[in-house]
Amino acid sequence: MNDLSGTIALQSTGSPVAAVAPPSMTVVVCIESGLLEPLTLRMVESLRRFGGRFASLDVVAVTPRFTPPLAPTTRRRMAELGIDHLRVHPRDPYAWHHYMNKPEALAAVEARTRSNAIAWLDSDILFLREPNELELPDGVDFIAGAPDAGVIGSAGAGDANESFWGRSAALVGKRLDDLPWLRTSDGRLIRFYVNSGVFVYRRATGFGRAYLANCKKFLELKVARTHSQVHFLDQVMLGLTVIERGLSWKMLPASSNFPVCGALPDNYEPSKVADVSVLHFHDSMGRALWGKLLDSLGPDHDRVRAWLEPQGPIELPPSGLSSLMRGALRITRGVRRQVFYARSGFSKASSRAGSTC
Repeated sequence: MNDLSGTIALQSTGSPVAAVAPPSMTVVVCIESGLLEPLTLRMVESLRRFGGRFASLDVVAVTPRFTPPLAPTTRRRMAELGIDHLRVHPRDPYAWHHYMNKPEALAAVEARTRSNAIAWLDSDILFLREPNELELPDGVDFIAGAPDAGVIGSAGAGDANESFWGRSAALVGKRLDDLPWLRTSDGRLIRFYVNSGVFVYRRATGFGRAYLANCKKFLELKVARTHSQVHFLDQVMLGLTVIERGLSWKMLPASSNFPVCGALPDNYEPSKVADVSVLHFHDSMGRALWGKLLDSLGPDHDRVRAWLEPQGPIELPPSGLSSLMRGALRITRGVRRQVFYARSGFSKASSRAGSTC
């Protein structure tokens, strides 16, 4: 991994300022041909510019399944931003599930880095200021944010998802009563279920390898009965792996993984974003919600807006051959997903609909 601790961090003023020593942490992201290219680059640039003492952290972008080559412009920009690119080729029969990229990437980096902590970041993230809450406190092994209950969380006895959580807990040798309660971002009390967009864990725990093994076991044993239960496996197994491993955990404040998206229109209010350090923008970087995203930054993040606005919304980069290859992969993986669903006794169409951001 690159040692970036002595580099000059890009600050939002445009003037170079010597970086303060960062925590011992490696940031892991995924990248593959397509929309993840511009998303990942923009996210890492925001870290380098606005991350304060976190700005010079090692960043490893992992490509854990087959994909067309990254664009030359992407590779050049990755080098400029100090991003290490790691390609791994696991024998994974579940490569059709795009969220399996997450545990595969973590396990691969965990085996290669020596930093004290490993941070996972989804690519639809912007850093607005120094994210101090991401540093693991003494005595804490894992930190993540609470999600909304969405279509998958369980509020306990009588909840439609309760039997699913019982099966999932049994997968890691636990009962429902072993799962702690936590309060969601919208105020509901649910069984332990955390957001997988931003989380940090202590490398020495071997959490990444255990997380990967549990995600594979979830699919191998066909725990899910609906499309949503398959879709959100990364979040379901994230929290359950924490409980299985007996890790000490802490919830991030909302300001360290604050969502803005079309499904949560009230969150675009600038007063709600004022104290945010890590913005999870979901679908907001597209053309339809671009204006709302910019306005949400308000006067408290005017330097971020001054950097972001000239770049415009993110769109899929043009690439004829790569587009054809991605299309073929989508079809192939979609067929494999449907075969898996059929063997599990359900179809996507028969599953309960719902969406979260």
